[in-house]
Amino acid sequence: MNRLFNLDNPFMQFLFRVSDLIILNLIFILSCIPIITIGASISALHAVCLKIVRGYEPYIWKGFWKAFRQNFKQSTILWVISVAIMILLSMDYNILNSSDIAIFTYAKIALGSVTAVLFSMFIYVFPIIAHFKCTIRQAIKNALFMTIGHLPFTILLVAMYSLIFFLCTISVKTLALVIAVATICGFSVIALTACIIFDRIFKKYEPKQEPIPEYTE
Repeated sequence: MNRLFNLDNPFMQFLFRVSDLIILNLIFILSCIPIITIGASISALHAVCLKIVRGYEPYIWKGFWKAFRQNFKQSTILWVISVAIMILLSMDYNILNSSDIAIFTYAKIALGSVTAVLFSMFIYVFPIIAHFKCTIRQAIKNALFMTIGHLPFTILLVAMYSLIFFLCTISVKTLALVIAVATICGFSVIALTACIIFDRIFKKYEPKQEPIPEYTE
């Protein structure tokens, strides 16, 4: 029994990790409430998750808000740009869906391709801002480069997020289930899973002699 509750026991380590993810998830949700802060919250979430993936033991509360503050300006600008693009794409789809003209079919295919690329870039750009020191222009360029340059990983990431969106559309029950899981630990678990992939990608662009420091008190 004593071994079961030993802090070094794998089971206890698992429980600690689960509790960290639940706390991180709650902080992320609360930080998104103003809406305008969603971009900075996404960046901070991935910053903490990437450190967890790399074996560090970040202080969840301090680590999140430190990353939130550091990346707030760039992430907020990118979030505003992303929302504007979403609105424009939505308007375009509404226009194309309002007519049955044959040429609009090809336009829909083209717009769908553009949407897929932009969605992929959206997945990459906030983790890039969280992990690398770069300008907004560089983050966007790097997001496009990684989207194309690491296509197998991109497809995997897009499939993962698309599956979640699909589950939300099946029925009211599955939507409620997704919301329930997301409220408990869904956002942090998905971000942690994505960071396993981002870790493999980002390592290719890091100076090997400069390991990422841990968050310290």
